[in-house]
Amino acid sequence: MEKSEDKHTLNILLVEDNELNQKFAIAVIRRLGYSYELAENGLVGLNKFKEGNFDLILMDIQMPEMTGIECTIAIREYEKSKQIQNPIPIIAVTAFAMDQDKRNCMEAGMNDFLTKPYKPYDLELKIKNFFP
Repeated sequence: MEKSEDKHTLNILLVEDNELNQKFAIAVIRRLGYSYELAENGLVGLNKFKEGNFDLILMDIQMPEMTGIECTIAIREYEKSKQIQNPIPIIAVTAFAMDQDKRNCMEAGMNDFLTKPYKPYDLELKIKNFFP
C-alpha cells in the first residue's frame, strides 16, 4: 500500500479490474497526495473494505467475480449489520454512462458517479466533494 507523508491523507480503496484504468487512477491519486489500496475485482474489494480503514471507495462497475453494484450492496449491508453511523462514500467509475446506469449505481448505495474516460481534474473534483 502506498502512503504519503501527510498524516491526514485520505486512504482510498480503488476497486478496478482493468490494468490501464488502474494505472491512470493510481497516478491521479498519488498526484493528489492520497494513499490507496488496489482491489482487482469486487470480491477482493469487499474483503479489503472489511479488513481496512478507508475514507473513500472508487468502484468500477463491470468486473469479474463480483460487479461494482453487487459489491456496493454488500458493503452497505455490512455497514448496516455493524451499525456504522457514517457509511463510506462510494464513487462509481464506469464507462456505462446512460441515465439508467447512473440510477442503478445510486439505488445500490453509491454516492456519486464518474464516467470513463475522465480527466484527472474530474476525479479530483469528485473526491473533493466529499473531502473539501
